[in-house]
Amino acid sequence: MVAVLLERLQHIPGVIELYEYMTVEGSFFMVMELPPGAVSLSSYMRSDNGEPLSMDEVKRLFGKNVETVQSCLVAGVSHKDIKPENVLLFRDESTGELDIRLIDFSCWEMAERHWGTFTGGTPHCWPPQFIRSRRFLHTPAAVWSLGALLYHIVCRQDPFDSVASVRRASPPFPSNIPRPCRDLIMRCFEKDPWNRPSFCGILSHPWMTGLRVSCFRLETARAFKKRNPKAKKEGQQGLCRHVVSRVLSSVKWCRLC
Repeated sequence: MVAVLLERLQHIPGVIELYEYMTVEGSFFMVMELPPGAVSLSSYMRSDNGEPLSMDEVKRLFGKNVETVQSCLVAGVSHKDIKPENVLLFRDESTGELDIRLIDFSCWEMAERHWGTFTGGTPHCWPPQFIRSRRFLHTPAAVWSLGALLYHIVCRQDPFDSVASVRRASPPFPSNIPRPCRDLIMRCFEKDPWNRPSFCGILSHPWMTGLRVSCFRLETARAFKKRNPKAKKEGQQGLCRHVVSRVLSSVKWCRLC
């Protein structure tokens, strides 16, 4: 079943490539891709010889993981065991850039049904719903695991070490982690699955895109109106529309979702 599943996902660039599978004397074999120099993301983070990743590289690699998991779900497959040990990290020989491959689909489940069921995995990467009811929504559960993956990359340790810490969902952060990065991780760790961001929400987060978010308070809006007498007052709703339109027109959108 895993071999058939991988054949279904071979069009996704971030999924490990399956070359062949066969049965020999009662044993089943799968011949799979092994990129030159590939190591698990977990081993890379633990190794003292690994090159330190810049924040731009972290964003790009994490974005590739998000897009790969999203593409798998679009293809109808939920991985259900997203963790550093199941992500291969290697340097592409043609471009010289770091790349990833998602491996080990042994806990997979078809995602056509909205609800998933508990079938194993890694405790410190489980969302609270996994622990409480053994039932979960596929996309929010994947978002939680991606948050744990990002935490591991930037903090070089797992966010949770026990079921109790998963329920608390408030891991400590080193002081050198940028506040926008912390915000994205904590959004992924929302206890209520309906409040977690979508995949597009993750990719369009200000930390991922580098956008500076403009925030207007009421006093700012009033000052703006005084400096712009041509702005017709059409009640509070008209003022809000005018201010919001100016804000949106001043933002350079790097990614449309």
